[in-house]
Amino acid sequence: MSTPPTNQRILVPPSRFGIALLLSLAASLLVTPAARADIPLSDPARSSGWEVTTSGRVDSYGSWLGGETVNRNGMGSAISGGAGFYTLVGPQIAIIGNPTPAGAVGDPVKDMNVNSTRVRGGFASTVLNFNISKQISPTVKLSFRLGLWAGIQNSVVGSVRAQNDVAGVDWREQFLKLDTPYGTLVAGRALGLFNRGGMRVNWWLMHRYGVGHPCTVDSGGTASCGHTGVGSLHPGRNAQVSYATPELAGLQLTVAALDPSMIPASAGAPLQWVRTIYPRAEFELTFHRGAAGGASGGNELNLFVNGLWQLIGMSTEIAPDANNDLPGVPADATRTVWGVGGGGWGRIGVLGLGGTYWAGRGLGTGFSFSTTAVDPRGTMRLHFGYLGIANLKFDNGLEIATSYGSSNVKETDFDHSPPPALDLFSVVKEVRGIGGLIAYHYGPVTFSIDGMNIRTTWHKGEVLAANVISGGVLGEW
Repeated sequence: MSTPPTNQRILVPPSRFGIALLLSLAASLLVTPAARADIPLSDPARSSGWEVTTSGRVDSYGSWLGGETVNRNGMGSAISGGAGFYTLVGPQIAIIGNPTPAGAVGDPVKDMNVNSTRVRGGFASTVLNFNISKQISPTVKLSFRLGLWAGIQNSVVGSVRAQNDVAGVDWREQFLKLDTPYGTLVAGRALGLFNRGGMRVNWWLMHRYGVGHPCTVDSGGTASCGHTGVGSLHPGRNAQVSYATPELAGLQLTVAALDPSMIPASAGAPLQWVRTIYPRAEFELTFHRGAAGGASGGNELNLFVNGLWQLIGMSTEIAPDANNDLPGVPADATRTVWGVGGGGWGRIGVLGLGGTYWAGRGLGTGFSFSTTAVDPRGTMRLHFGYLGIANLKFDNGLEIATSYGSSNVKETDFDHSPPPALDLFSVVKEVRGIGGLIAYHYGPVTFSIDGMNIRTTWHKGEVLAANVISGGVLGEW
């Protein structure tokens, strides 16, 4: 099998079932799920005022993914002049193929077909939360959150998915919160603020009850991806100290200092940006009206604006390369990573809508500080994305949702016109996903089927196209 030319598309049309599913959902619009009270584990009257509660979930989904990817070794179209093949840069959330039998095709290095079934966890898989709190004065409350996440599917170790692998466990949340009349202090490991609202749009309106993007064919982590990397930028969970003002007429401002991140060296970005001078700064301004947390029986409106800033630097000098018009980078060079975003979600009766937009430099398609963040000259690439979700939830327990998301990367001047000797990389251009969900709620149990058509394009013309359909059951407490 020969490598496709630069302008050739690698496309797989959605299956008839997938088309029917997506078309049946195309006219649907949202309501957020009903709020649940945590289960008490202690009696404050007998434990010196300490209250302990628990919440969590367990789910399991049969998932099929089929389509055609680019080469499994990350190679793209042929470079003109017979100089080999472009190395693909991004996305972070990838789809890789299945191992190709050695005699199946003329070139066993290539592996473009994907046809894989898994049993996996959802956008959030197994979750066990403990909440510990005490009213330490009439106006001050101290609380702790400890959250463990675990995946149900086995991981791939040494290119093999073992039959009796141990599930991965992630101590995802661990923080204290101090509520006072003057605001709220959070310290520990918690969700970041930049695009936190965008992830909540995805959670409350759709993939709380599904899989969405499976992350990779052989993912063995503690969660699937939903719309992460396909329109939604994940805020990450980070060590931090944050402060939220008291809510005033529905408005609240939260600011945070977070453990700073590095940008790794990778294909298309050989410079390693590892010097972190200051903590990362993030903020979120929110507006809320109505039934908080998706409680049933009322209308709700949530709006948000958020941002990120971090200074990052080199630690090793890169010498100039006059032959390839590379100016070099001094060891004390610094760059600014920044991002801004906004959006909202809400509902009126059975109908709800939500959306988010974000943009910035030095970010990524799925997470900030990614392998697509910076080019070989040290120029931060521009990233942007958007996501829209609509959903209907009926009194009989039926819920229907549909979504459209897109994550994008702009080429820098170097990416667009590199010196001939360095014309080696094809940077991801867009990751687009069209999703649908049908769910039925029976008390604390939810049965659902969801699907997503995923299309990834690179700036040199390569295209990946695949469909994923998942169905299963979720129980929450």
